[in-house]
Amino acid sequence: MAILHQKHLLLISLLFLLSIFLFPTLTTPQPDLPIHPDSIQRHLLQVLPGSNNDTNTTRPDVDCNGILLSYNLDNMTRIRPFMKDNDSQPFGFGATASLQNSYTFTLRNYTLLIAFAHREILVSMVGAVLTEDYPLPYNTTKSQFVSFSGYPNPDLPTPIATGGDLNKVVANITLTGTLFGSKDPLPTNLTLADPSWDCTNMTRGEGKFANFTSVCCIPNPNHMPKEEIISTDEIYDRLIDPATDYQPRYAGNITISYDVLLTYAGSYLAQVTITNKDELTRLDQWKLSWKWRRNEFIYSIKGAYTSVTGSSECLFGPQGKYYQGMDFTNVTNCQRNPTVLDLPPWRYNDSDVGRIPYCCRNGTIFPKMVNASAYKSAFQMLVFKMPPDLDRFRLYSPDNFTITSASPMSHQYKCSEPMRVSPNDFPDPSGLSLNSTAVASWHVTCNITSTITPKCCVSFSAYYNESVMPCRTCACGCPEITTGPPCSTKAPAVLIPQEALLQRYDNRTMKQLQWAEKNHLTLPNPLPCGDYCGLNINWHILNQTTNKDYFNARMTVMNWDNFSYSDWYLTVKINPAFVSFSRSVGMNTSTVGNDTLILTAGNINTSYLIGVSNDSNPGMQQGVIMFKELMNMKLQNGDGNPVKVYFNGMECSMPEGILSDTTTSRAQKMSGHSILALVLITVLVNLLIIGL
Repeated sequence: MAILHQKHLLLISLLFLLSIFLFPTLTTPQPDLPIHPDSIQRHLLQVLPGSNNDTNTTRPDVDCNGILLSYNLDNMTRIRPFMKDNDSQPFGFGATASLQNSYTFTLRNYTLLIAFAHREILVSMVGAVLTEDYPLPYNTTKSQFVSFSGYPNPDLPTPIATGGDLNKVVANITLTGTLFGSKDPLPTNLTLADPSWDCTNMTRGEGKFANFTSVCCIPNPNHMPKEEIISTDEIYDRLIDPATDYQPRYAGNITISYDVLLTYAGSYLAQVTITNKDELTRLDQWKLSWKWRRNEFIYSIKGAYTSVTGSSECLFGPQGKYYQGMDFTNVTNCQRNPTVLDLPPWRYNDSDVGRIPYCCRNGTIFPKMVNASAYKSAFQMLVFKMPPDLDRFRLYSPDNFTITSASPMSHQYKCSEPMRVSPNDFPDPSGLSLNSTAVASWHVTCNITSTITPKCCVSFSAYYNESVMPCRTCACGCPEITTGPPCSTKAPAVLIPQEALLQRYDNRTMKQLQWAEKNHLTLPNPLPCGDYCGLNINWHILNQTTNKDYFNARMTVMNWDNFSYSDWYLTVKINPAFVSFSRSVGMNTSTVGNDTLILTAGNINTSYLIGVSNDSNPGMQQGVIMFKELMNMKLQNGDGNPVKVYFNGMECSMPEGILSDTTTSRAQKMSGHSILALVLITVLVNLLIIGL
């Protein structure tokens, strides 16, 4: 038995040694990673269910009579570093996004939007480019959707036009990158940027198609072009079928036209035109900026200049790598967000930078009804393009236009995204009676976003009253912290003598007190605050000395601000006196509609309203407006006063009331009643004392 037991032990030992030799992994602990680097992929790659190590290109047949969008996860492999938390575990992936045109319209310049959900990092792509031209690798968490534009083929023809050739109606975008977490690694949404397509009801494959998702886009019957600001995240410029797909030109306070006049493979000549469509508001020292979408840069510019010049951003950017033979010392601007300003008038005849119609006005754009020859500004620039847009027909306008004005009376504007419109016409430079047409045109509308606090106010005075109805209390806003004695922001403004108009609001206190004492006026305590306006406009009804059926009004503009105004103008709405307007002296006057006068400087000597030199000497300009008949008007009831006054397009604050011929006498009468009552009370008290 002992000998048999020893034989059994020997046999077991031999079997154990044999197992070690044949199956070393059963007994030897394995490292996490093979030592030889060539075996890393063979040992490490772990493919999720529904795919394999080879590219999985099997896709289901989806019934779609529209634009079929699909996304197929071709492969997915676990990569280092290995993480215990699966949501943090990185995976390398390869995927194919596809578009198939199964409709009767050509899909032009398509933009595919994909909503990734696993913090994907895109490393490479074939068959498209990122619409915003971001560099790779690209972190998809920067936006809700990642936008892809077709390249080199931006259009998908119809099956009818191609005989059903799938190579022509299908566009495949091959993606490689990294995602995190293995649970449901497909995007949450596929759609087209063009809102005229309805891409809802996504479907997901099952079984061997578990890594496939798709959606069928059909024409959206409810889509109508809207007059609203459209974000670049929602829609992008399309290369448009000139016969059918142009957008309408919407109205706005300011419009900007971006016109391509000449186009070449790698560059184009563009003209930018700013037009003032507002009836009252002007622009002063405008600044226009935008954002280039596709690494364009300004090689040269005429009719304007950029706030920054230089080519360093090109030299050290993709432009320098591509245009290696270009002399960048002559390049005007390489900023992605350039800012352009108008040239001064004396540069108009400069053959190098001027000679562009509507340029060189120092950034001033008038309303058309004020100056019909200066309601536009324009400049031209030579723009160089970058791959993949090296084709004379691949044209993109910049976006994110903003326009500002340096005047303290300027409004703030918000601009729409550029919309492709039918090409604009331009007068032929040869002087012949014909027009030349732009290659392509985009239209931008900019609207005033909010009204700003007035910077000017109006006061009334007249020959029939020694007092002045001054500007409102805090007409231009009251500061939070005031200097001097306390004042009331709620009390109405009190009457002042006419000579007090020559003093600024904060220097009239003594005049107010003296005038109130002289005319027995009751003053509030504390006194009302001043108007705090830099510009005061006085409307004074003059005495009719020769003909009682006529009347004249003198308008005086006083500038108490440090800012000077050139080429200023006034807009006066007046009723019922408008119908009897005759002419003006000292100002040029034109009429608009049935109640509006436009008053401009009479000559070059009065066109400049200087700022204040000191507190006692404001900049001042005057003019007299003549009315030929009174008809049934009553000047003492305010019929000769304006209803609204605008300075350079900004509405001024109007007085709280009218100035009649009894304004002061009523105050005196009220004050006299008070004195009489006081005398009677005194007499009665004395009689009572005597009687006692």
